[in-house]
Amino acid sequence: MRITCTAPAKINTYLAIMGRRADGYHELETWMEKLALADLLHLELAGDGIRLECPDSPLPTGADNLVFRAARAFLAEVGARQGIRMVLEKRIPIAAGLGGGSSDAAAVLRGCNALFGNPLGLEALLRLARPLGADVPFFVHDCAAARATGIGDLVEPGAGAISGWVVLVNPGFSVSTKWAYENFTLTTGGNTYILGREFLHGAAPSSEAATLPLHNDLESVTVGRYPELARIKEELLAAGAYGALMSGSGPTVFGLFAEEGKARESAAQFATRFGRNVFLTRPLATQENS
Repeated sequence: MRITCTAPAKINTYLAIMGRRADGYHELETWMEKLALADLLHLELAGDGIRLECPDSPLPTGADNLVFRAARAFLAEVGARQGIRMVLEKRIPIAAGLGGGSSDAAAVLRGCNALFGNPLGLEALLRLARPLGADVPFFVHDCAAARATGIGDLVEPGAGAISGWVVLVNPGFSVSTKWAYENFTLTTGGNTYILGREFLHGAAPSSEAATLPLHNDLESVTVGRYPELARIKEELLAAGAYGALMSGSGPTVFGLFAEEGKARESAAQFATRFGRNVFLTRPLATQENS
């Protein structure tokens, strides 16, 4: 038996760091939206053991890969005697703030569950997901978008809040999530960081743009080292995006467009500089309903 699973990318339209925990992790509040841009995972039952192939990316194929670890966790949980073979088709940029690795791991958990006749319910899958990474539970949930708290692992599924078209611009380098969080300062000028960061990174007159809070606390950290990201944001807005923001810890910057024509023109313009690291996509909820 073989199945193919999609592993969608995500963007954070809101990310606020609320504090640092005793274990070193950061408490946060974020709103995440899944996108139509997705990796593909082909899964099939094998004789024994775990075999992972990543033919179009430099990712490791052993226990250093979240996909491998997700399969191992699932097989151990159900006491499977059979193994699994997996082929990962990578379309989402690596270490780009788009959640590709977490989404791949979640797709494996859900896909393995289907291959073995759905022995695990949602809560059991979430229990396996949490040790793999903070974003993995979000991708395990069958939802278009969600609010997440804790370290990002406490998920409240919701409907998508954005529509239209999304242009993703990845400048071609990776950013360590650990580095970004470690360099975020919770105090400014000796004063406690003040919460309540609801403001728009855009200036379009549409009602959607006027009510959508776009904010990312990590943006100042990553842009501080890579000022080119600020220029990309400015260019997206100048091209007609009603909002633009860095996703996650970066470095991918997204632009939200109401008009397909302007989105395509913007993507084509950025592609002359960044080539295949530019993507034109849609929110997953919009894609599914079209």
